[in-house]
Amino acid sequence: MPNVDLTRIGSNIGAMYSLQSLLDINNKLAATQTRLATGKRINSAADDPAGLTIATKMNARAEGLRVTMDNISDAKNMLSVAESGINKLTDILTKMRSKANQAASDTLGTTERQTIQSQLQAFAAQIDDIINETKWNGVRLLDGSTSKTFQTGVDAGETTVWSLSQKHDAISLRVATKKDAVTLTEDVVDQSFVSGSLAQSTTSSKLSSIKTGAYGLYVVDMASGSAVAADGTTQGTINLTTSNVIGFNSLTSGCVAAAADELASGTYRLDITNVTTSGCVSYNLINTLSGETAASGTNVLASTGSLALSDGSTQVGLTLNIDVGAIQTGAQITFEYIKSGDVKIQMKDSSGLVRQVLSDGNLTTGSAASAMYVASGSAAAQYETGVGVRFGLESWSQLTEGQKMTFEFEEMGQYVVNVSTASKAAEYMSAIDRAMDIVNQSMADLGSLMARMTIKEEAASAARINIESAYNRIMNANMAEEQVNASKYLVLQQTAVAMLAQANQAPQFLLSLFR
Repeated sequence: MPNVDLTRIGSNIGAMYSLQSLLDINNKLAATQTRLATGKRINSAADDPAGLTIATKMNARAEGLRVTMDNISDAKNMLSVAESGINKLTDILTKMRSKANQAASDTLGTTERQTIQSQLQAFAAQIDDIINETKWNGVRLLDGSTSKTFQTGVDAGETTVWSLSQKHDAISLRVATKKDAVTLTEDVVDQSFVSGSLAQSTTSSKLSSIKTGAYGLYVVDMASGSAVAADGTTQGTINLTTSNVIGFNSLTSGCVAAAADELASGTYRLDITNVTTSGCVSYNLINTLSGETAASGTNVLASTGSLALSDGSTQVGLTLNIDVGAIQTGAQITFEYIKSGDVKIQMKDSSGLVRQVLSDGNLTTGSAASAMYVASGSAAAQYETGVGVRFGLESWSQLTEGQKMTFEFEEMGQYVVNVSTASKAAEYMSAIDRAMDIVNQSMADLGSLMARMTIKEEAASAARINIESAYNRIMNANMAEEQVNASKYLVLQQTAVAMLAQANQAPQFLLSLFR
């Protein structure tokens, strides 16, 4: 620093030095005040370029560790969902083993064993329900297809893999079997259909309409031996349903063929819509199964009480004998008609209830006619019930009323467990033990992985704290130190201003030389 020559006033060097010191102090005071205001030691790259680079990398790693901890927490939550599912499987298998243990004793009878068997089959179905319902974000966790990669570190490749290749459904665990096709078992002893055969229906969409159980096919009515027409041909029979008669008296059944356009077999309702004083009767004939109108018109009621049904100019081959004095507007009668050559067949369950076939092919329970009408056919004719059962006959002509064929039907997709004897129950206990070993191993593997995830979470937390500490030392300001510096620079600022004022006054003494 050169000496200050006060005798030369062309440049006020002393004041310039004082001004420079004041500016330096102001800059330092400003930096200190900025650090105090922001809490940061580095507020721009110029403050500490190397420190900023190091701190930025540390901050990125600390943020990565924070995300890593979130990933680990999410993974642990997923594993907890899988664990809860496996725990439920263990509970069910324990109950199944207890039931099998109970069935292994010869103190039980057939009925008791069947009850236990049904319960075990229900347990097997519940196992599959748990497999299907144990999900994470819509993905099944216990179906044997699980392979998950968790990002459990900051850098690429720092992952943990969870793989569960063992299936845990009832079939894979071998605690039940399952039918993949419908089973139809003929009871040969009770079979009276002529050379009858039973098979799975080709109407596969209707298989769910009939449930597992015992059923019988019955020939309940045939049209042979019915009324004979004027031309000598044998016609169908009519069965009046007297419980559904409204407004009629003295109903007499009978039928004659008036034309070739004979009614199809089925259940019908005759609605009288109008009766005139001249004896004209208007009516609608409705097929109750399909809801379609088979005939409608206005006919003259004969004095004998016969009403020939027709559709316009074409008769439908059916004449009802009715009490003339009883007919009135609004009268209604329901009857079943079996066409000549047709056979009415009903299907009943083991309790004797008729399983009625509706127009859509579904089953319902009822005592009404089942509407299963079969026309006589050639050899090996087949009849589709529309509900999962098909049977064939070699000779329709040998059928007689009262014949039946009984059969056992087992649904497709039903779980099967066999503890029908004590020895089979003991074998089933061993199967349950093997299934429990598989489930327990999966639980052990899952528990080990969850323990690892906990350790990784703790390690990531400790690393993040240490990195945050290093980042803090580099990036953040020491507030106590900066406050001391600020106080110092404030004092220096005041002294620098005072010295600048004195330096500006120093050249004034030269004026005395000019007096």
